[in-house]
Amino acid sequence: MNTTIFSCASPTSRAGLGSALLLVVFLFLAAPPVLHAQTTYEVPSQEIQDILEAPPLPGLSVSSDGEWAVLIERPSMLALRDIAEPRLHLAGYRLNPRTNGPAMARQPRVEGLEFLRLGSEERVRVELPAGAQLEYVSWAPGGERISFALVADAGYELWTVPTGESRPSRVMDGHLNAAHGNPCSWLSAEELLCRTIPANRGPAPERPEVPEGPGIQVSDGEPAPARTFQDLLQDGHDANLFEHYFTSQLAYVEVEGGTMTPVGEPAIFDEVLAAPSRDYLFVSRTVRPFSFIVPDRWRINDWFPREMEIWNRSGEVVRSIASLPLEENVAVDDVRSGPRGVAWQPGEDAALVWVEDVAGQVDGARERVFRMATPHESEPAVVMDLEDRFSQMAWTADGRGLITEVDRYPLRAASWTRSWLVDTGDLDADPRNIWDRSAEERYGDPGTPITAGVRLLGQGDWIYLRGDGVTPEGEQPFLDRMNLETLETERLWESDADRYEVATDLVGGSHERLIVRSESPTDPPNYHYVADGSEARALTYQEDPAPQLQGVERRVLTYEREDGIRLAGVVYTPPGWDGETRLPTVLWAYPREFVSPDAAAQVPGQNNRFTRLDGATHMFFLLEGYAIFDGPSIAILGGATANDTYVEQLVSSTAAAVDAIVEAGIADRNRIGVGGHSYGGFMTANLLAHSDLFQAGIARSAAHNRTLTPFGFQNERRTLWEAPDVYMDMSPFMNAHRIEAPMLMLHGADDPNPGTFPIQSERMFHAMKGMGKVSRLVMLDYEDHGYGARESIFHTLYEMMSWFDEYVKNAPQAAADADADGTSDR
Repeated sequence: MNTTIFSCASPTSRAGLGSALLLVVFLFLAAPPVLHAQTTYEVPSQEIQDILEAPPLPGLSVSSDGEWAVLIERPSMLALRDIAEPRLHLAGYRLNPRTNGPAMARQPRVEGLEFLRLGSEERVRVELPAGAQLEYVSWAPGGERISFALVADAGYELWTVPTGESRPSRVMDGHLNAAHGNPCSWLSAEELLCRTIPANRGPAPERPEVPEGPGIQVSDGEPAPARTFQDLLQDGHDANLFEHYFTSQLAYVEVEGGTMTPVGEPAIFDEVLAAPSRDYLFVSRTVRPFSFIVPDRWRINDWFPREMEIWNRSGEVVRSIASLPLEENVAVDDVRSGPRGVAWQPGEDAALVWVEDVAGQVDGARERVFRMATPHESEPAVVMDLEDRFSQMAWTADGRGLITEVDRYPLRAASWTRSWLVDTGDLDADPRNIWDRSAEERYGDPGTPITAGVRLLGQGDWIYLRGDGVTPEGEQPFLDRMNLETLETERLWESDADRYEVATDLVGGSHERLIVRSESPTDPPNYHYVADGSEARALTYQEDPAPQLQGVERRVLTYEREDGIRLAGVVYTPPGWDGETRLPTVLWAYPREFVSPDAAAQVPGQNNRFTRLDGATHMFFLLEGYAIFDGPSIAILGGATANDTYVEQLVSSTAAAVDAIVEAGIADRNRIGVGGHSYGGFMTANLLAHSDLFQAGIARSAAHNRTLTPFGFQNERRTLWEAPDVYMDMSPFMNAHRIEAPMLMLHGADDPNPGTFPIQSERMFHAMKGMGKVSRLVMLDYEDHGYGARESIFHTLYEMMSWFDEYVKNAPQAAADADADGTSDR
């Protein structure tokens, strides 16, 4: 398979606004299908290839008893043939019909497992079948064995291996249904609950040769503001395929002997949760009618009809919790009616907790948290009301819960958060406020409670908190404990000041033994075992895949934009730089909305992390002699109406960053390129349209025309018809006539992200080509919003290096225009 490339390198003069807008609109509406000019995949330098082929740090999972850990090994990249397998696009999912599991996109499957006995040198390599690919590695309660799904030619098989042994075995003859993800969960050390392929399922339905009738959709007059979703059901045949592949038979599976006991009737199981007592199941079934304009679920949203029930162990319905209708009228980042966040409360046999939207029904409340003490109780009790949006909840074993709310969705848009302590043993008592703080503030963050599922980890009145430890001086991740009675906190552990270390696991649920991932600017990340304050014992031995980057220097630049807002970013300079010669520079960023101006500048002063180069990262420019201004604050202030001045703030924030790196004596003002991915690619095209700060740009997987996302995008909640000027002004497509600098666009041809479907880049290229702008479009076959295949990653880096080498590093006018201090009259 070849890469699709389109190029335009014709000179142009600036067109008038009116004629340009007519042209770009014509290009969008009337442009013929893009012709695929094919070429073979290119590769970057051998140096870059070798770095990318180096094995990554394995995952590490610790048994609940704290005696063993397992290393979970994956290769560094997928092969193109992996993501080129046939796939079905159904209700927002991408399914491989051969395996009845998710289509591969970015992450390679597991290819190796190794047991480690903690506190000793004992290691046992699991002897997997030749060429085996695994998913969903999971410990049994008590740590006696692990299970995993082996992806065979005919589908997902359930396998287990006793802890510390080398020979795994298949558990049962049938196949698992992984369409919804992990198909199995442990009930005990001897038994799992699994979604399986129904024994009598039969072949998939075939599409009729002749349709039975036209496709019809109806609006009943109620608003249904849907984002521009991909992978939707297209017709009745797609609906039948969705039902066929996603229908499972629940079954109890005994590890010893592989006996499989069916539970209930086959259904599309959206969620299945076993009660702590193992006597009941919470079951959420997806039922018809399905939608053709929204997916089954996306992020926090789900739209399809559900039947929520409690079953007994035999699969009989004990109680109906809710019947949720199809709710196409619920906007993205709003919430549907009925229960959400359903969970069994830890420490109880079968107490169910959930949250519901009650806006307009309960004075002063937006959400309400419920608890049903037993499946047979007549009415659920109210735990507490929330003024804002529910975020998460977790529970101690003695009935105390920590419930968090945020001021708005999505979570990245939240500016304020509050956490409350409740006691289900005394629901008449008022909830106690634990935290009430800005969600944007990184400095002074108290940390996040550590959980196992919805169970708070801790001992007695104490719970554990893990934090990033961000300060103006640097980052020192920490482990604290907090007393739920006194709210006193105690520092138990923190990172070495000269390294970047994170306590990833509390071994056995206690702070006395930790798994710590440790790295420094010169040492790659590795896992260590720390027991009772003793010297750390290495568990992994990853070597530096790019020792040539040992000379990379990092520094944090702080600066102000013209309105006085303080901003910051991290600058990397290439190895061997003499500290005087001005460098070609890449500014790579992603804009972010802020409510608090102070939060925009909260970047740690010292960076002790290792520079790991993986995937199609822009950090590879360091090997080509570029400086990199990585993630400078591109602050868009103003909360819900921030985008009213998006362009002005974008240019102002970026101009301040450019001035800062030039004034620091690092960048040559005439040799700076800008780039970004997704919303960063959108930023790139806008900066080229509205400023002359850059010699060239790289926009990856970007949206260019906001009229194609009329019901909102990123954190913008207003529609095109409510804020038409915002949508037009923010659309690079509508301002393409202003772009003078060359722009490279790359896009995954199967990008499923609602705001960045591939036509965005295709039509932007048509606009630029139509007006004679220097541009290049690379469409990567089979690729997602991010790029996962080795061939695609190599080619993307080749394109990026070639583009900036030609138009930034070797810009012909740079030497002539630059003054002695690296500035010019541009």
